[in-house]
Amino acid sequence: MATLVKTESQISITKLHPEIGAEVSGVDLSQALDAATIESIRQAWYENTVLVFRDQDISGEDQVHFAENFGPIAERHVPKAGSKGNLHGSPDWTTLMPISDKKDDDGNSIGALGHGEMWFHTDKCYHEKPHRASFLYGIEVPSEGGHTKFASLYGAYEKLPANLRERLEGLRVLQGYDYDNRARLDPSVNLDNIFHYSQPIVVPNPGSGRKALYVSRLNTMWIEGIDREESDRILDQIFEITEDVGNYYEHVWQTGDLVMWDNLACLHARTDWPDDQTRELRRCTVQGEKLD
Repeated sequence: MATLVKTESQISITKLHPEIGAEVSGVDLSQALDAATIESIRQAWYENTVLVFRDQDISGEDQVHFAENFGPIAERHVPKAGSKGNLHGSPDWTTLMPISDKKDDDGNSIGALGHGEMWFHTDKCYHEKPHRASFLYGIEVPSEGGHTKFASLYGAYEKLPANLRERLEGLRVLQGYDYDNRARLDPSVNLDNIFHYSQPIVVPNPGSGRKALYVSRLNTMWIEGIDREESDRILDQIFEITEDVGNYYEHVWQTGDLVMWDNLACLHARTDWPDDQTRELRRCTVQGEKLD
């Protein structure tokens, strides 16, 4: 059952799921927000990981201004020459990423990430400084499908058997991504062609102080320093716990939704939608810090 909390700045926070997610009401993101309101939102973000703001009428500039309250705006990482991201054209962008399966009159994509399902992942975990927060705005949504699932990495850590939590402390994982990849990376991939980075498998969150498992089905290639078969067994166990229906909130998009989330505390995934319908959203992110 949803829990409603009133804050000192008169915004309301309503929990959407026992593990993750809350809706914020009483705020207009097209306007400059005072320090008390920003602090209330920040604390709600630390507590709930994913925040949903409904019925927002905002420009790209408004979206960036709001995001700047949570860190420096991150710029695009252009795909490496040998990656899948360079096999076909994509629109130019720097800080505001168009996400769409729509095409212009010449058949060129107007956005990135196309159509269809995407496995659980987290933004830019394969760089030295992962992007800390993401802000996604709904412009056009299909009548069914195209939902975003948010899985709690806190919940995944806390649900691990105690002996496995102890086993993982101090270990690292290799995170990687080949653009437009929709499945686990082939272990034989040429790492020179893709972005990849070694990250700690357990990450204490700098906002909440809680520990999270920094692992995803799409990006995590292997656990370093242990036998590959054992690594695969452990990762499969983690994936099952993380992606359990009781550990994620599924967001059903409405036009005008702004959703922000903590990339160190959750994964996100996308469900499919009918081929004859289109979807368009707009994303920006803020830069995080090195996790070592």
